[in-house]
Amino acid sequence: MTESSTSMRSVLSQMSGMPLLIFAICMVGQTLTNFDQSLFSYAIPGIMETFDVGLDTIGWILSVSFVFAAITTIAIGVAADRFGRRRLFIFCLASSALLVGVHALAPTIVTLTMVRAFAFGLSAGIVPLANAFTAEAAPPRVRGLMTSLLQCGYALGWFLAAMVGAPILEAYGWRYIFLPALAVVPLAFIIARYLPESERFEKHQETAGSDGKGVWDLSAWTAKLKVLWEPALRSRTVWCVLLFFFQGGAYAGTAFYFPAYFGETFGYSQSEAAEIVGLSYGVGAIGYVLVAIVGEFFITRRNAVLIWLGLGTIAFACLIWLPETKSENVFWFGAMAMTFYAVAAVMWAFAAELFPTRARATASAVFLASILLSLAVYPIGVAYAVELMGWRTAFTWAFIPSAVIATIAAWMLPNIKSGLDVDEIAT
Repeated sequence: MTESSTSMRSVLSQMSGMPLLIFAICMVGQTLTNFDQSLFSYAIPGIMETFDVGLDTIGWILSVSFVFAAITTIAIGVAADRFGRRRLFIFCLASSALLVGVHALAPTIVTLTMVRAFAFGLSAGIVPLANAFTAEAAPPRVRGLMTSLLQCGYALGWFLAAMVGAPILEAYGWRYIFLPALAVVPLAFIIARYLPESERFEKHQETAGSDGKGVWDLSAWTAKLKVLWEPALRSRTVWCVLLFFFQGGAYAGTAFYFPAYFGETFGYSQSEAAEIVGLSYGVGAIGYVLVAIVGEFFITRRNAVLIWLGLGTIAFACLIWLPETKSENVFWFGAMAMTFYAVAAVMWAFAAELFPTRARATASAVFLASILLSLAVYPIGVAYAVELMGWRTAFTWAFIPSAVIATIAAWMLPNIKSGLDVDEIAT
């Protein structure tokens, strides 16, 4: 038996059992919630036509939902560090899916904005919960791999939504594209039967005991946030916030508009534009797996972030300025998704390692809130910029400077060897 096959057997054995079960459930949750939320992006051209609104109105709808989600996700993260992960995970998954289904019934643009905000606010809570769950359940040597692979749910959700949604969009229109989300509601309750509470969280609770404060005691909630500003964690918090904000901003200013961009720039139909985006995300899932493996076994996660950000920035520039055909758009979008979008896989794994169990979900929620705030700001700015300077120039200015700042922030974070115990790293 070769050394490589022995090593692979060791990795697989460490991933089996309860860690694999929790990882699988969190992966399903991530995929389903991204499936739900990405449907809105594919429906944007139809929504603009039905309600007779411009791209700036869509930008405001996205921004309102992201601001609301920035608030709810911090509340969910802090609640998870106080009361546990399991029940919140199931609640967020089921309720957000139900609200996505309600999108189909929205009679006015104002109603649609409200439903979108509540749906996305609850859906966003899945991210810190799934990351904390997986990081705490996984064995040290494969923790980064499992946490990174978890992020494949993002690309898989967008791909699945395109494959399911494009035919519905073509045949019935944008309202019906939201109805498949309702199937997630019963699936969430099936998942609830098999998802245990985080063992590491329960042990921490036994050691630390109750804080003696009620659910609505504000000081108990702010105490969790203050942990992130302790001297040993302050620098990590600041640079992580900058990394997630500007990487998220580069994504936010472009990703949700790509169906509209392909339609207006190349003349593709709504279903054709959805297929290009969906296929590209499907290709991009390969990058999530690749960066997870590279960051776990070949180089540090910090260095993997730097490399993937750099390659992704180059691929984005090529996507905006080079393609002339549909296949070229899929190629460069896929390359960009495999790098700049896929870097999120190792970013979340890296960030989860930098903070202790007592504040891990809170930290993840704060970083997600940073992304959500960038998602609230960038879409509006890009919508107006498109009117002034066109799609390609607006996309370039929204993406490239932000990607550079994110890369600098990643460079300033600790370059830590993979495979250490998660709480040893954090302290």
